[in-house]
Amino acid sequence: MTAIPDITPHTVQIELGERSYPILIGTGLLGDSATYAGLPQAHSAMVVTNDTVAPLYADAVCAALQSHYRQVDRVVLPDGEAHKDWTTLNQIFDALLSRASDRKTVLFALGGGVV
Repeated sequence: MTAIPDITPHTVQIELGERSYPILIGTGLLGDSATYAGLPQAHSAMVVTNDTVAPLYADAVCAALQSHYRQVDRVVLPDGEAHKDWTTLNQIFDALLSRASDRKTVLFALGGGVV
């Protein structure tokens, strides 16, 4: 008899006083719209990612966010240490400005390194 793996998401609470937050660990969470249910309400969201991570996960994340935000955009940055600079930061600013983002636009960082 084969044991059925537990695929229930687990929550790890990071205790930082007022800045405490949960981390969800599980299978399929990025593409599950329920994962994003407790996020701030806003008209728009922007997913900031890089050209290594975007092809793997950006479509799933953006699709899941569509049920929470009327407009979901993304900006894909080049990956690598050489791109941790003001030019790359300005690409994020340019993307936000070109999509008429405002101070309520929710930003999602999808990836590591440059992102």
